Amino acid sequence: MNTEQSLKKPIVIGVVGGIACGKSEVTRMLGSMNATIISADAIAHAVLLKPDVIEALVEIFGEGILQNQHSSSNQIPSIDRKKLGSMVFGDSDEKRAMRKKLEAIVHPLIRQLAREELAVLLRDTSLQMIILDAPLLIEGGWLPYCNRVLFVDSPDDNRKQRAMERGWTAKEWQDRESAQLSLDEKRKHATDTLVNDGTLIQLEQRVKDFVAKVATTVPNLTHPIS
Repeated sequence: MNTEQSLKKPIVIGVVGGIACGKSEVTRMLGSMNATIISADAIAHAVLLKPDVIEALVEIFGEGILQNQHSSSNQIPSIDRKKLGSMVFGDSDEKRAMRKKLEAIVHPLIRQLAREELAVLLRDTSLQMIILDAPLLIEGGWLPYCNRVLFVDSPDDNRKQRAMERGWTAKEWQDRESAQLSLDEKRKHATDTLVNDGTLIQLEQRVKDFVAKVATTVPNLTHPIS
């Protein structure tokens, strides 16, 4: 592939950070700046609606994870993500084992759908940036698909406050944090860092600065699925 062909490909940027660091807000802002978003969480929502996935999860975790288990038989059951999360997020051996069982069912499907979406987008030479928004970007093996990895850094107190504003307890926040790689490990894989420790206006300016920096950099646009 020559340089002219490479420059026509959109750049793929992975976004990582701690729980409640502001990744979603940064991703939203990038989207408002003409970036195209691939949301692993949105794909996960779709995966959890698949009847065969629901059946497999109920077999492992029980009917208590369903939202409509006591509703009429005509209503299609759905997964209660909060109930399911309470069974898999935590630092105990039991919860780690249950989390592995959950990941074995849903992660291959999420990766497959995300890969298909990314493959289509990489052929669109009108795009400039593709943002890969995946909570387990590093653990899930997505680094090879990214030209850059943006680490959203935010103080612990700020992250805890955001988590509690979402309705989480401090323990739920800590449990989700312990289920992921450490912040230091995420920083090691980052090519760029964006600090989120102020107002939304300040954050937006920092996102704009990042986009401007990316625009002046010629990336290595080799992707394993392009």
